[in-house]
Amino acid sequence: MNRDISFRHYRQADLPVCATIAGEAFPLVVGRFVGEDMGKVMKGQIDGSRAMSNYQDLALADGKAVGLIFGRLKREPVLISMCRTLKRLILIMGRFLLGKYGNRRKLIRLVKPGLQALRVLRRNRPASEAEIVLFAVAQEYRGTGIGRALMDRFVSQARCHKATSISVPTDETASFWFYEKYGFTRWSEFHDPMESYCAGRPIKGFIYRLVLGSASGQE
Repeated sequence: MNRDISFRHYRQADLPVCATIAGEAFPLVVGRFVGEDMGKVMKGQIDGSRAMSNYQDLALADGKAVGLIFGRLKREPVLISMCRTLKRLILIMGRFLLGKYGNRRKLIRLVKPGLQALRVLRRNRPASEAEIVLFAVAQEYRGTGIGRALMDRFVSQARCHKATSISVPTDETASFWFYEKYGFTRWSEFHDPMESYCAGRPIKGFIYRLVLGSASGQE
């Protein structure tokens, strides 16, 4: 890494810039929308990922946010985790009804492939105590070591909470090679309903798994 970076917990005020970073990392979903809706739908993606996470880390360089990682660690009672997630999901639903996440008709069309994707992930996901929900680095900062630093911090937290493995879903259009170079191995391969719907063609989805203690930490 050839530049100074710092880290802090994600804040709601970071939503616009994080939505931009995620839009660069996941262009298929953004491509279904135009104009202002492109940014709005990625804000929904960020809010939804945050609702499913209890670990949210942001990387900053040159005075701005340049990368983020959201994850889930089994570090609290299930009931508390469920209540926190439900509260956030209710808030997200309210924002959806108010049109905060873009064209509602187009978003509703994503519900069916989205639910199909969740079922596929459940069938193919390995048992693990930690999971990466969202991981993205701004395009101009890729290859600088920021992605590795974010992942190192998440791996460290997972170890602190006695996790023995970490899993992450991805697909052939994303930077799955990063996980392979870091030390993850491909656990499963499947047809991804959501990404296939967005692309208008079949897309392969993958789940990678890292057995803690084997990470090389290379980017």
